[in-house]
Amino acid sequence: MPKNIWLILILIITVTVSANYYLRDTSFYLSGDLSELSEVRQKYLWFTITHFSFAALTLFIGPLQFLPVIRKKFIRLHRSLGKFYIVGSILSALTVFVLLATVYTLPGAIPSLGFLAIIWLYTTVAAYIFIRKGKIERHKEFMLRSYVCGLAFVFIRLLPEVNDATGIFNFIEDETMRRTVYEWICWVYPLMIIEFWIVWRKQLMKA
Repeated sequence: MPKNIWLILILIITVTVSANYYLRDTSFYLSGDLSELSEVRQKYLWFTITHFSFAALTLFIGPLQFLPVIRKKFIRLHRSLGKFYIVGSILSALTVFVLLATVYTLPGAIPSLGFLAIIWLYTTVAAYIFIRKGKIERHKEFMLRSYVCGLAFVFIRLLPEVNDATGIFNFIEDETMRRTVYEWICWVYPLMIIEFWIVWRKQLMKA
């Protein structure tokens, strides 16, 4: 029970923070003056909207999939939500490549986000393949990796606020370079932590 309480608390915080940034950064596309966008952004507007819309499935369905009560007692719901999650993650990741090639304006971060999109696709498809083969533990591990990739949307928005509060990145004086560093840290560090938890920790426990 204590373990589940901590899990629920973490998921509630994750959803709350995700909802805050999602609503803040996507509300413009629902109620803002889209004529203010550049010509290129208007041309690829539907790719942006598609990206945000399907990313929402990742952000807000993901936490439900990690709840033991849903996985064990509501299996059909878990499977149905999982299908929406997989479709949302794949389509959101695919649109990243279009946006990077057209509207993205931070060249140093393009390799980072492109690589992130590839890993996001790989981990999501791998999770699907493993559950189809009945390998539940491997499915859970790759779903966790996939969700962390989706959370890069949140981490990239947290980092500037962390810096405002702590000044930890103030040694990077150039603003463009600092934004580029954020784009790499937002997914590389979280994935490293998850790999430690999934792989390295288990190996240490067996040693």
